[in-house]
Amino acid sequence: MRFYYQNSMGDSGYFSEKDLVKAIYTAWNIEAELYLLKDGLNKIDWKSEESPFFGQSKIVFSPFDDNEFNSEILKEFGYKMEDKDDSREIVDIKTNKAVGYGWKEVIQLI
Repeated sequence: MRFYYQNSMGDSGYFSEKDLVKAIYTAWNIEAELYLLKDGLNKIDWKSEESPFFGQSKIVFSPFDDNEFNSEILKEFGYKMEDKDDSREIVDIKTNKAVGYGWKEVIQLI
């Protein structure tokens, strides 16, 4: 899978990751929105007459939105977001178990 990320500090870029959950945790680590690029697309066409994201990608995680928003966009991938004790977690819908990575395992994008 190929992803595009953008955070509120203006940092953005592309990276490839086979695991969606790991990609989300990587973007979450730098407080970045995460977009999944369409198959075969390596970069967003910023010169497109349409919105550069329309038809080229779809958002799969937003660190600034609530669990309901993120759960809705993650549903098609079999995940949801929930608050657990003192943390927010990605949960597998089928097993209802939290999935994730340790911070040492996520990719440092910046």
